Amino acid sequence: MRKLLGVLFVVGLFALVAVGQEPLIMGTTDRVTQLAFANSYDHYSWHVLRATTDALMKLDPDTLELKGGIAESWDVSADGMVYTFHIRPGITFWDGEKCDAHAVKWCLDRNLRLDGPEGGVGLIKVIDHIVVIDDLTVKIYLTMPDAIFLLRMEESLAPALIYSPKSTPENDFANGVYAGTGPYKLIEHVPDQYVKYEAYDGYYGEAPKSKLVIEKLYSDAAALRAAIEAGDVDFVFRTLSPQDIRDLDANPNVVLKFFPPSPGVRYLLFNVTQPPVDDPLVRQAISYAVDRAAICSQVFEGMVDPIYTMVPMVDPPFFGAIPVFPERDLEKAVELLAKAGYTKDNPLDLNLWYTPKHYGTTEADVATVVAGSLEEIAAINITIQVLEWGAYVERMSSGGFDMFFLGWHPDYLESSNFLAPWTTESPEGMGTYFNNHPNYEAYKHILEVATTTADPAKRTKLYKAIQILSVQDVMWIPLWAMTDEMVMAWLPNVHGCTLNITMDVHIDRIWKD
Repeated sequence: MRKLLGVLFVVGLFALVAVGQEPLIMGTTDRVTQLAFANSYDHYSWHVLRATTDALMKLDPDTLELKGGIAESWDVSADGMVYTFHIRPGITFWDGEKCDAHAVKWCLDRNLRLDGPEGGVGLIKVIDHIVVIDDLTVKIYLTMPDAIFLLRMEESLAPALIYSPKSTPENDFANGVYAGTGPYKLIEHVPDQYVKYEAYDGYYGEAPKSKLVIEKLYSDAAALRAAIEAGDVDFVFRTLSPQDIRDLDANPNVVLKFFPPSPGVRYLLFNVTQPPVDDPLVRQAISYAVDRAAICSQVFEGMVDPIYTMVPMVDPPFFGAIPVFPERDLEKAVELLAKAGYTKDNPLDLNLWYTPKHYGTTEADVATVVAGSLEEIAAINITIQVLEWGAYVERMSSGGFDMFFLGWHPDYLESSNFLAPWTTESPEGMGTYFNNHPNYEAYKHILEVATTTADPAKRTKLYKAIQILSVQDVMWIPLWAMTDEMVMAWLPNVHGCTLNITMDVHIDRIWKD
C-alpha cells in the first residue's frame, strides 16, 4: 500500500510538472483533522481552508491592518448591533458560481446551524440573524454589540470563510467537498501524505506567486529535516526539533530564520467535570507542581520561554497580559493535595494525555518531564496516555480526558481569543466542559462586557480579572510560548518565506527560481 501511495504521489507530481511549472513543495509534520468549516478547530486544517477561500475581512500580511476581503466596504450602526457589508462585484467561486450577498448569508447561516462538536463556530455565535438587502449588500444583526466583530469576520477564522452553495453539502460537514474563491483551488488531499493546490485563475485578488503547490506531510521532525537537507522539499514549516533547528542553522545549504515574537501558547487543560480533577484543589496543586523550567531546558534546549498566563506578552495587538500563575512550589502542592484528601498512603491517580505528532516530535519528552515533575510528590501517580490527533480531538470534545496538552495559535489578534474559547465560546469542543462550572456565568458576563466595550483600557481591566480568576478555577495551566514554531527553513533558491504573529505561512507569496 505504501508503494502504491508513493507511485501515486510521483504520478501526481509528474502531472503537475507536465502543465508547465515545477510545483513549490512545502514540508510539514502537521495533519488535517477535517476540512470542514463548521467542524474543525486546528491550525493546519484552517491553514488549508484559508489558502483556498476568503472571508468578508482579511489582514494585510505585512502590516496586520484589518481590511476588506470579499467585502469592499462596510458600515456599522450607531448602537453597534448591525454591520452592513458591501460585497465586491465580480467575485466567483472555482465552480463558476457568483460570490455574492446570498452566498455570504448561506455560508454563515450554515455554519451556525451545523455547529460541529469539534469546530470553532462559537467564535461567531454573536450573530443573531442575517438579511440580504440586494445581490451585493448583506446586513448582519448581532445578539449584542461586539467591539471585535470585524476580527471575527476575518479570514483567519474558518467559520467566517465563504464558499459555494452549489458545491458544498447544505446539511453535512464539508469534509473537503467545497469550492472557494481562491487564491488556490484545493486539488487533492490524501490523509497523511499530501495536500495539493493549483492557483485559481479567477481569483479577485493578487495572483499567487506559485501556480502549483504541494504540502507534503512527514511522519516526524527527523523526516522533515532529512527532506529539506535532501532537497525533496523547497521549504519546511512546523515542526522541527530543537536539535534539528540548531543543525539546519549551521547548514550552509539551507536558510533558517526565526520570526519572533510568538503569540502561540502551550498549556495543560482539565475537564472540570471529570474526577479526580473536578476538585479545584487538585487542579491548583498541579499548577504549583509543574516544572516549566525543566520543560524549557530539557526538552527545548532553551529555545522556548516559560509563561504564567494565557494571554501572549505581545502588546500590541494583545493587551492585559499579567503573569498570574504561581512559580513552582512543591510544599504548597502537597498542602493542597492533603486538603483534597490525597497523601502518600492515598495517592492521586491521574492520566496525562498527549498526541505524538501534531505539535512535532517533542511531545513524548514533554509528557515525561511533566509527569516526572508531578510524581516528585509521593501523593501523585501519573499514567501517560497517547492518541493520534484525529482520535485525540474526538475524545477531547466528547469529554474523555481528565488532564491533557494542547497548543493555541491565535484565531484573531485580540486578547479575548486567549481567554474565551475554553471558558465561554467552545468549552465542550475544547474539552474543558467549563460550561458546567459554577463560575461559568461570571466568566460569560465579564467577557460579554469586555467584548462590547470599545475602550481598550477598560477591556484590559476585565481581561486581567479573567486571568486572576483562572488561577483559582484552573481550567488551564499555561506552560511555554511556542517560539519553536516561529521558524522556517528553505533552500537558497526560494523566496518570500516569512511568518507574522498570525503564525500561519502564506503559501501564495512564496516562489522559487
